[in-house]
Amino acid sequence: SKYGLGDSDEEDELPTDPKKAKISTLEAQQRANAEKMTLNSLRQAQKISEDAARNLDPKALVAGVASGFRPMDDTAEFLLMDKTQFFQAGGNSDFSMFDPPRQRPTITSPTAVLAQEMVGNEAHKMQLMKSSFFVEDNAPEDEPMETTGRLLRHRKFFNVEPLVWKDGASESSSQYDFEHPSPALPISSSVSEASLMCDAHYEETSSMATGSIVAAVKETKFEMPVTKAFKFVCKPKVAPIKLRATTVPLPRSIAYEMRDNWIADLGFYKGRSFKLSFGPQNSLVLPSTYNNMQNLKEFTGPSLPVSMVFAPRSATDLSPSVMQLVEFNMVKGNEGFRESIIPHLEVQLNDCLSVNVEGSECPCIHPDSGTKLVSKHFSESLKQRNAGLKEDYSVSVWSLLFALWGDHDELVDLEKNSHYMVMCRRNLLSEWLENTLLGKDLLSKKVSTHSYLEHMLDLLSCHRVNEACELAFSYDDANLALVLSQLSSGAVFRLLMEEQLFAWQQSKSDKYIDLERLKMYMLAAGAPMMQSSHGAINLLENKNWLTALALQLWYFTAPTSSITDALNAYNDAFQAEECYAEPPKPSYRDAPTDTKKPVYDLRYHLLQLHSKRMHSLEETLNPITHTADAMDFRLSWLLLQTLRALGYRHCSPLTEARLSVDFASQLENEGLWQWGIFVLLHIKQQTQRERAVQQMLQRNVSVSAKVALYAEERFIVEELGIPMSWVDYAKAVKAGASGKHHLQAKYLLKAKHFATAHDVIFQHIAPDAIINGKMKYLHSLLIQFEDTEGSSIRVPNWANQGQIFLDFIDISAKFKQIRSVTNIADINARWENLKPQLSELCSRISLLPCPTSKHRLCQSEISQSLSCLVHGMCIVCPEMESSTVLKVALERLPLPQEFASKELRIWLEELLDKIQNEPPFSERQQPTMMEI
Repeated sequence: SKYGLGDSDEEDELPTDPKKAKISTLEAQQRANAEKMTLNSLRQAQKISEDAARNLDPKALVAGVASGFRPMDDTAEFLLMDKTQFFQAGGNSDFSMFDPPRQRPTITSPTAVLAQEMVGNEAHKMQLMKSSFFVEDNAPEDEPMETTGRLLRHRKFFNVEPLVWKDGASESSSQYDFEHPSPALPISSSVSEASLMCDAHYEETSSMATGSIVAAVKETKFEMPVTKAFKFVCKPKVAPIKLRATTVPLPRSIAYEMRDNWIADLGFYKGRSFKLSFGPQNSLVLPSTYNNMQNLKEFTGPSLPVSMVFAPRSATDLSPSVMQLVEFNMVKGNEGFRESIIPHLEVQLNDCLSVNVEGSECPCIHPDSGTKLVSKHFSESLKQRNAGLKEDYSVSVWSLLFALWGDHDELVDLEKNSHYMVMCRRNLLSEWLENTLLGKDLLSKKVSTHSYLEHMLDLLSCHRVNEACELAFSYDDANLALVLSQLSSGAVFRLLMEEQLFAWQQSKSDKYIDLERLKMYMLAAGAPMMQSSHGAINLLENKNWLTALALQLWYFTAPTSSITDALNAYNDAFQAEECYAEPPKPSYRDAPTDTKKPVYDLRYHLLQLHSKRMHSLEETLNPITHTADAMDFRLSWLLLQTLRALGYRHCSPLTEARLSVDFASQLENEGLWQWGIFVLLHIKQQTQRERAVQQMLQRNVSVSAKVALYAEERFIVEELGIPMSWVDYAKAVKAGASGKHHLQAKYLLKAKHFATAHDVIFQHIAPDAIINGKMKYLHSLLIQFEDTEGSSIRVPNWANQGQIFLDFIDISAKFKQIRSVTNIADINARWENLKPQLSELCSRISLLPCPTSKHRLCQSEISQSLSCLVHGMCIVCPEMESSTVLKVALERLPLPQEFASKELRIWLEELLDKIQNEPPFSERQQPTMMEI
C-alpha cells in the first residue's frame, strides 16, 4: 500500500453476514489500538529526543552541526550558544538570496530513527498515515478544519504563539521532514518547518498534517505545557549583486515585444531615459556606448556629424554605457571673433539709450539714432576689410545699408518721398552695385583682338561704359563705341535699336554678326532676351543675382525708374514660369536648397525691406541668409538693433528675444559674458530680461576674498547700470555652490537677502564661531540684521536662532566689561542690569534648534557659559537665594550630563551650607518621640 501497511489502500465493503460484521468490528478496534500505540510511540520518541538534546554540550553540538547534524531544539544550551557560529557551520556553502532553491541532503534525526524502529516504516509514510487517520473525507467539518489549520500555520510564521508552537512541533512531526526543502530559510534554522513551508510542493501535505493536529487536540483535549516561542534574528550573509557592465539592446530585450504597449509599464522606456540640458559654453552631457565613442575617436573629418554624436545603441552593441560631454560651438570656427565683434558692440553701446523701468532695478536699453548707427557700423566694417570672407561680406552689407538709409551730404533737408530723393537713392545703389561687382583685376586685364568683345561685356556688366567705349576705340570699332555711349539714354534710342535687331533677325543677317556684339546691341535696346540665327539669346544667363539686378537697373528699366521698379523686374525674371534669371541665393557655398521656404541672400531681403516696408524681418534676420554657420548671430543681432533704430519694429517679440538670447550665449561661449549681459538688456519683456541677466551673472561672476570686483563686473555695474545687489547675490550663489559659506553670508548680507543669510549663518558659521570663540566675527555678521533705527529686520526664526547668538555675545561682552571695573558699586549696578537679559536668555536657550551634533555642542557651550554667569551672579549678590537660583538654572539650561552632575553637586553643597547656617529648630518646634 502507499503507507507500507497492507496490500491495498481501498476501503472494504461492509459485510452483510453478522459474523463478518463482528469480525470487521474487531479489526476496527485493533486498528484504533494500533493508532494509539503509534501516537504514544511518537510522543515517547519526541521526549527521548528532547532529553538527549539537553544533555549535549554546546561546543559538541557545534561540532556536530559542522559534520551534518542539526538539532531542532529550544533548550537552554541551544539558546545560549553562539548563533553566528552555528549558522556558519551549518551552511557548508555560501547562501545567496539570488541563488535558486537548493535540495538539502536527507538527514535522519534521532526521533525519526526511533520512530522507524518502532513502527518499521519510513518517517514520511508515517506522517501521511497519521494525517489520514484524523481526516474524514466526507465530513462536513472537513473544509473549515483544514482552513483553520492553514490559518494557524500562517499565523505562526508572522506572529508565533507558544501553544501553537508546542503543538505544531510535537504532534505534526513536520519538523522531522527533511525531504522537502524550504526555499525561504537556510537549512540550519531551528524554527519548525511546518510553520515556515510556503512552497506549492509541500502545500497539500502540510495542510493535511496541520488539520490533523487541530483535530487531535480537539478530540483528546490534552493541554500541553505552555512554552515561550523561541525568537531570534536570522541575518543571512550579504550577497552583493553582480552587475554586468552591459546593456541589452532593445531588439534583444524581453521588452521588445511590448514596445507598442509600453504605456502599461513606463519603466520599460523610462528606465533608459536621460534628461538632456545644456551647461556652460553650450556643453551637453548625453549617454552613449563604448563602441560609439570609439567610432567618434576614429573619425577624421573637420567636424563631427550630429548623427554620430547622437547615435543610439545598435542591436549588436553590448558594450558598456558611458557618458560623453559634447560642446557645441560655431561650425566654421571662431578665428578673430573678439576683434570683429567688440568694436561693433562698443558702437552699439555708445549710441543707445538706457531706460529705467518702473518697478525694476534692471534698465532696458534701446538703440538711438538709426542713420548715425549705420554710418558708424559701416566705418568699423571698413577697418576690418580683407580680414576674411565674413568680414568682406559684412562690409558689403553695411555699405548697402549706408546706400539705402545712410546720411549723405546731397540728401540733407530733403523729403523722403521726393523724386530727387528717389533718384539719389537709385544712384547710390548703382554705385554700390558697381563697387560690389567690380573684380580686382578687371580693369588691368590684358586683352587681344579676339577677346576684346568679351572683355567689353564684362565691363558693361559692371557699368563701366567709359572703359568699354575706350576699349572699342582702341580696336578701331568706332560704330560700337558710338552705340555704347548712348546706353541708358532714353526710350527713343532703345526703340531704334530694337527695330534694327528685328530687321537683322528677319533678313537672317544676324548670323554674320558676332554673338558678343549682338548682346551689346541688345543691352542698348533694353531687351534681355531675343531669338536670333544663333538661337535664343539670354543676357541674364549664367549671371549671379546681383549682376541680373544691376542689368535690370542700368539697361532694362527706364532711366527714371526707382529701386523698387528694378527689383520688381528682377522678381519677375526669376519667379516666372520660364525662369531666365538666377534666384538670389546666399553667397556662401552649400547653401540649403531643400527647405520649405527658399533661402535668399540677406542683401536681397534688405532691398525688399527698403522697397516694401512690411517685408518679413524674421526671414531677413535668419543667420542662414548670410553664413553657413547657423549659430553665428553677430550680424543678425546688429542688423536687428539698427533696423529698430531706423523704425522697422514689426519683428515679433519672440524672435527678438530669441535672437538676443542666442547672441548672448555665443558671446558667453567666447568669454565675453559682460557683453552678453549688454545684449540681454535689449529684451523688451521685463521678467525675461531680469531672469536672463541674473542667470548669466550667476554663471560667470568670480568669487574671491581678495578682489572685490573684477574688470568685467565693474563694467556691467558702471557702464550697463546693473545693480550691485544683483552682482553680490550672484557671488553668494557661486560661493554657496563652492562651499565657501563665509563669503556666501558676506555677499548675501550685502545683497540684503537677510532670510537666506540668516539660514547660512545659523547652519554653517555660528556653531563654529561659538565653539572656537570667534565672537567678534559672528557679531559683525549678526549686527547687520539691525537697521539704522535699531529695530531688527524681520527674518523668519530670528528670535530662536540669530537673536540668541546676538544676546549671548552681548552678555559676554558686558561680562568682560564688568571684569575691568574696579568700583564695587559699578560692579553691582552692572550685575543688576545684566539680571533680566541673563534670565531671559536662560529661558530661551533650550529653544535653539539643533539639527546637527555641532549645533548641540554649541548649545552646550552657551549653556555652560550661562551657568558660570549665574554662579557669578550668586556670588556678587549674596542677598539672592543662591540655591533657588541654581535650581532654576539647572532646570532651564540644556547642560551636558557630566556638567549637569557637577552643577548639581555644587547646588547640593550650597543647599547644605544654607541648612547648616540656619539656626537650629526650637524645642517647641521639634516633635517629640511620643508625637512621632
